[in-house]
Amino acid sequence: MQHTTFSIIIPARNMEPYIAETLDSVSAQSFGAFEVICIDDGSTDRTARIIEGFTRRDVRFCLVQGPSKGVSAARNLGLSQAKAPFVLFLDADDLLHPEALQRYYDTLTRTQAVGALAGVQRMAVDGHVMRGTDNRALVPAQDQLDALLCKNFVVNGGALALRTDSAKRVGGYDESLVKGEDWEFWCRLALLGEFAVVDGPPLLRYRQVASGANHQARGSVFARRVPSIQKVAANADMKARYGSRLRRLLRKRQIDIFWSGVRNQFQYGRKSTAVFEGLCGAVLYPDSLLRPKLIWRFLQSLDRRANQGTVTPGKSEGRH
Repeated sequence: MQHTTFSIIIPARNMEPYIAETLDSVSAQSFGAFEVICIDDGSTDRTARIIEGFTRRDVRFCLVQGPSKGVSAARNLGLSQAKAPFVLFLDADDLLHPEALQRYYDTLTRTQAVGALAGVQRMAVDGHVMRGTDNRALVPAQDQLDALLCKNFVVNGGALALRTDSAKRVGGYDESLVKGEDWEFWCRLALLGEFAVVDGPPLLRYRQVASGANHQARGSVFARRVPSIQKVAANADMKARYGSRLRRLLRKRQIDIFWSGVRNQFQYGRKSTAVFEGLCGAVLYPDSLLRPKLIWRFLQSLDRRANQGTVTPGKSEGRH
């Protein structure tokens, strides 16, 4: 029997339109030494039935009934059952490149990195490709945690394959967070060490919706307290490492979350709301106007129309 090398954890709640395509993308992997732990977290549609079909055809797939306490609790349940040395948290509506696991494996086995970070190709709800700059261009060669505290360059968990012991060592996901739990988890992981960047094509096709991670992390446009940021700010190891500088780094993260939300409003047709929020942002975050790179990335990101192109490599500045 082939040794299991990857545990792929997929939480799902009412994902009937997408789950089969996601599981098909896992089935199509050229690297076959994996297990798939699907957590059905209280679905009321046919999600569980579709997953059961895969479990009958392929013993590598299993269905676990989740606690119905949210995505973090579902992921942690999957992590507790993971048997492989490497783990990948894949969303139930995203797709893996056929060579994804092989490339993650090659990267993790030739380095001592905590995780392997791949490129992300955004796609619209209907699956059409969207424009976007390669997230890997935002990853510096050194001081990755500094950059991650300011900007979510991971984008989505399916782009970051991890060492299972590292994910467990930091305690998994914070189940008290409803929004921004991914980024907070990745920050704790980055305290342990660097992420190795996987070269080549993007390995994750990320289905972007208006309620995505950055948008959800922000909450209300007028919210001055973001729970995920507060968690990082209160982390004793973060405070010991950064001291007073931590507050300045997290200020940049809050600005980035805000403008990502404005971009989402614009992209999904709510242009009047985007204009209103943008004007509010100029008042709430006047220091964002002093960051030309942020402004340039924001303007570029406004045009991510579906079926217009693919990920374009970002300009490298010493890997930044």
